[in-house]
Amino acid sequence: MARNRHCASEADLHPNTRFIDNPIFPVIEKNKKYQYYLQNHPLSWNDAPEVVNKIFEELVASQYYQLYMHKESVTFDDHKKMVIKIFVDIITQNDFFFQTLEDKSIFWNDDFELVFGIVYKTLKGIKAATTENSDIFYPIYNSEEDTEFAKTLLRKTILDYEKDMEIINKYTVNWEVERISDIDKLIMAAAISELMYFPSIPVKVTLDEFIEISKAYSSPKSSSFINGILDKIVLLLKENGQLNKSGRGLMEK
Repeated sequence: MARNRHCASEADLHPNTRFIDNPIFPVIEKNKKYQYYLQNHPLSWNDAPEVVNKIFEELVASQYYQLYMHKESVTFDDHKKMVIKIFVDIITQNDFFFQTLEDKSIFWNDDFELVFGIVYKTLKGIKAATTENSDIFYPIYNSEEDTEFAKTLLRKTILDYEKDMEIINKYTVNWEVERISDIDKLIMAAAISELMYFPSIPVKVTLDEFIEISKAYSSPKSSSFINGILDKIVLLLKENGQLNKSGRGLMEK
């Protein structure tokens, strides 16, 4: 646009193209797996140019962008650090970006932490030797191992559900188990199954994960309620010899 001005300056005619020549961009854009995904899942920011403009304005006003653009010379790692900086410091912190994605899908907020983690690890994994045929995308999960984990956890939770409700009922003083919401009961039952049947998962990890799940999917007060009940159940399982941890599970409990 600057080059096409009627009274273009020397800077307009010979702009600094370091940013648009950043080698990380074509690595992603030309990647065959990425292109295949786009063909089957058309995605575009063309209908939200204001988001792109806001991100661009914030970028060019930043100190690290100016340092990057005027540094005497840059390496491939410098280029990659710049792209990661944009992602971490601008895109993931931009409320307008979040709002636009939420307008596209009300389920966006359920997944953004996972998505951001995968994008960050994907960018970190790009190397100078990466080609268009490289599998650049960081895997969401270990297909076989994670699928088996999910199936086992679901199966154990269903089979032990009634028994778990009896345990939970012991610690809900003046609060009959029927009055507890279905999602809270399911969260606690799944947590008990993970505590009992997955010896390699530390107790603290299980508790932290299910408390976070309750914060996302249950009522505002549920997390503290579930936390208190699960703490008591952990002590019961220990006393009954039902909390047998091994390997990584022997970490802090």
